[in-house]
Order: sequence, then structure tokens, then C-alpha cells
Amino acid sequence: MTSKNNMTFIQHLEALRWALIRIFLVVSIFMFFSFMYSDVIQNFIMKPIDSLYLTNFKLQDIKITSPFMVKIVVSLFTSLIIAFPYFIFEVLKFIYPAIPKISKIYLAVIYIFSIIFFVLGCIFGYRYLFPSTISFFINLVDPNIEFNPERLNYVFYSFWLIVISGLIYQLPIISLILTKLKIINYEFLKQMRSIAFVSFLVFGAIISPPDPLSQLLIAFPLYVLYELGIVVSYVFRAK
Repeated sequence: MTSKNNMTFIQHLEALRWALIRIFLVVSIFMFFSFMYSDVIQNFIMKPIDSLYLTNFKLQDIKITSPFMVKIVVSLFTSLIIAFPYFIFEVLKFIYPAIPKISKIYLAVIYIFSIIFFVLGCIFGYRYLFPSTISFFINLVDPNIEFNPERLNYVFYSFWLIVISGLIYQLPIISLILTKLKIINYEFLKQMRSIAFVSFLVFGAIISPPDPLSQLLIAFPLYVLYELGIVVSYVFRAK
């Protein structure tokens, strides 16, 4: 049997193909069960907005196919979130031969912390980022106008923010992997610190309500993650 360290380019593509197939099958299985409980999941997604007691906000379905498409979107995003641990497992398994001088114990630690950061990011997105952005956009609407966005658009946007938030929280893990692959180093991250900080402030200003506190509440966790990424890159630097 060919060693992974000596695999040809075609063999790597074949390994990648089978990894993608396995990920697709896992996501499909979770999507099937998520579809069965899509109404419960949708009610869960609505809770942050219900707590805002918005008076001029009401969802609606415009197309005949909208109720079905809402269930599809809910089940798809839910399955992607649930399947994230398996996705990370396949990613680490695929890139492991390319990472020099790293034991399987370190890889297991990376795997565990990757899941933890993703969950924390999703919680942050669900509890703060998502309701704050929805509240901001609704406050732009004329109070004399009843705001009735399409339910499909609302569900997609809510899940999108939650998933993006979870992926953003992968910054330390990405820094570690890119450092071990010798693509970046901690010195490069230190040089980009000021640019990253300004970028986080701009990002926070765009998606948060127009007040400095909300902007900092979004930008500060991102900057902490960036600094943690620098520390991780330094610890796992090439020696």
C-alpha cells in the first residue's frame, strides 16, 4: 500500500474525492433528520427576534414553493453545523501528511479546540450578532410601514450569520495550520496586527447598530482571536 507521504498528485486527488463523498453522505444523513424537525429548529431560530418585541416586523411567504424551500434551507444549514466536527476530521486527516513534526496528540488537540471555537462562534452569532443586525436593519424602516420580509430570506440570513460567526472563530486554528504548513508565521501576523484591528472595527461598524459599544462588542472578540492566533503561531513556529 502506498504511503501517504509518497502519494502522487492523482492519488491525492482521489483521496480528496473520497473525503468529499464521505462529507456529502454525512451531511445528507443529518439533513434528512433535520428536515423532519425543521419546524422546531425554525422556532429556535426565531427566539432571539421574539425577545426584541418588534412591533413592525412580520414574516411572510411570497412564492408557492417558499414553505418547502424554508425547510430545505433550515435542514441544510443545520446539517452543516452538526456535521462540522466530521468535516474538520476529514480536513485534518487529509492535510496531516503535509504537516511536518506534529504528533497525532497535537492533532487531536487541534480537533477538539476547533470544535469548541466553532460552537462558541455559533453561540455568539445566535445570541448577539444575529439579533443585533436584524434589530439594526429593522430600525431603519419607517415606523409607519409594516416590515414584512420574506421568511426564506430571513432564515437564510440568520443561519448565514451564525455559520460565518462560527467560522470566524476558527482564526487561531487556521493560524496554527498555516504556520505548520509554513504559509505564514507569527512575525507576519504581528506586522498585520494594526490592519486586522482596523478591519475588525470596520466589520463591527457595518454589521452592528450605530453605537460604539455594539461595534466594540463585535470587534473585540475578533481581535482577541487574532492575538490568540499570533500566540499559537509563535508556539508552533518552525524551530
